[in-house]
Amino acid sequence: MKKRNSIFYGILFGILMLFLFSFMIQEHLKPFKTKPLMGYFLEPDQPKFRWEWYKSGYFQEKVEKYIANKYGFREPIIRMYHQYSWDLFSKEYVSYIYSGKNRWLFYDHNIEDYYGTEMYHWYENAEAAQEGYEQEVRLMNKVRGVLADYDVTLLTFIAPSKSIVYPEYLPPRTFDTTSLSARIYFKKRFEETGMPCFEMNDYFMKMKDTCSFYLFPPTGDHWNFSCVYATDSLLRFMESLRDLQLPRIEYGNTWSDSCSIGDDQNRDLEGELNLLRTITFDPKFAYKERDYKIVCDSFNTVKPTALFIGNSFLLRTMAYVPPKEVFSDFQFWYYNRVAYQDVDQIIDSVSHLNRLDYLIDADYIVWFSSSSQMYRATEGFAEDAIIQLCIGDERFKQRQQELADSLDLDEKAQKELAQQMRKNPEAYFPEIAGNGIPAARNPLLLSEEYWEKSKIRRQIKSDPQWMTMVQSTMVTENLSLQQAIDHETERVMQGQPSLRDQELSPAEYREVLIKQMEMKIRYDKDWLKVLEKEAAEKGIPLDEWIYKNAAYMVDQQQ
Repeated sequence: MKKRNSIFYGILFGILMLFLFSFMIQEHLKPFKTKPLMGYFLEPDQPKFRWEWYKSGYFQEKVEKYIANKYGFREPIIRMYHQYSWDLFSKEYVSYIYSGKNRWLFYDHNIEDYYGTEMYHWYENAEAAQEGYEQEVRLMNKVRGVLADYDVTLLTFIAPSKSIVYPEYLPPRTFDTTSLSARIYFKKRFEETGMPCFEMNDYFMKMKDTCSFYLFPPTGDHWNFSCVYATDSLLRFMESLRDLQLPRIEYGNTWSDSCSIGDDQNRDLEGELNLLRTITFDPKFAYKERDYKIVCDSFNTVKPTALFIGNSFLLRTMAYVPPKEVFSDFQFWYYNRVAYQDVDQIIDSVSHLNRLDYLIDADYIVWFSSSSQMYRATEGFAEDAIIQLCIGDERFKQRQQELADSLDLDEKAQKELAQQMRKNPEAYFPEIAGNGIPAARNPLLLSEEYWEKSKIRRQIKSDPQWMTMVQSTMVTENLSLQQAIDHETERVMQGQPSLRDQELSPAEYREVLIKQMEMKIRYDKDWLKVLEKEAAEKGIPLDEWIYKNAAYMVDQQQ
């Protein structure tokens, strides 16, 4: 009996040691590839020993946190525990994602928007919210009025929200009837003031009962194929504002039960839960796509230039409806911070662009938002646009210096003043105050030379071959896109041969694509964080590792 027990405990001890040894190997050598966890994580640095830290217990605390983020097979173990909690208790370990009826998933801000509590994350009370909304409505109408003088059409588009279209799947909460919905308020005031506004929630709510698929995936936040219908409607609305015929979407009779942009795209909320298995539901209703094509009548169809300012809903739309097939020149300012030319083509930070040029060169400017995002208004676009159109850099700096001198501000206080002036320009520039359309103009707009340059810029942007040649100088001369366009415009103005007439070698074109891919990597925080870690492990500079990864991806695509 004792011999049996010793054998049993010996085997048990051996298995335990094998497990511990395998965990140690995985921690340090990582021979097994595991699926990385989704989300943003702050990985602690390896702590350095200090006697005073050891005595206070601070060192032990740092070591504990470091080990908790480094042990072998960490990712599958966490996924197993999350799956256990989800299966038995329907518990999510993500503070901003909640499950509702039939395990539909929602972001917390969308739930709060539906129940009326999202407003309090941005404003103290309804009165403060109304004041903020009114300022934005006033500024947007001023921008629209000024742009109309230059034949530029400003309009707003309110994308549908999953929580509003499918409230029957929301987790139960109490309604707040004293708050002020940004979506409802903006829509009403835009209609009253004549601002062109197209709102999709009502349309989607009517369509959902007759549609053969869910207009939003149960475990995703963004719309799916339904964005094609919305884009079609938006293009027709844009047509009506300028009496133009834009490219049209023609639908076929063939349907598919698959997702052309990848299943993960329709499970973005589920991915952040870091489960071991995918959540199951009837795919017949979750994913369904119809064959379609974008049609251009060569005689009557016009491909306008367009600037969109908006959120991630537009990125999903761009994956289904390529902008190049609809617009001669297109740019998307993601949350008014990062400029995209296509769904996977980041070109620069918006702050690095000459925004006046992009405002004036567009045929259409679209503020593209959704219900819960509208509390953030235009992300500073309306405020900056009125400064670009009516004030200009020279007048802005002059006014800033006047105020700084009168208040005797130091350098730090001057920077804070500049931020306040950009947040509320009406309070600092009398020429744009009031409710009417400002008569003041940026002095550049009164220059004939500026308009000659504008004409050349439009030609460059609307010619894909010319634009590619201009982008090549970003690599060869280390320029930003804005600088490259400006340099080419100056060349043409001076009568020099344009880059359009030159040839780009395959190697030079490859470098252009690599440059674009590098920018995409640098603006993706999660991607950049992974490469930073890999570069540190390999002991090579981060810039070099980013370039190698960008080159590899470009070569694979090619």
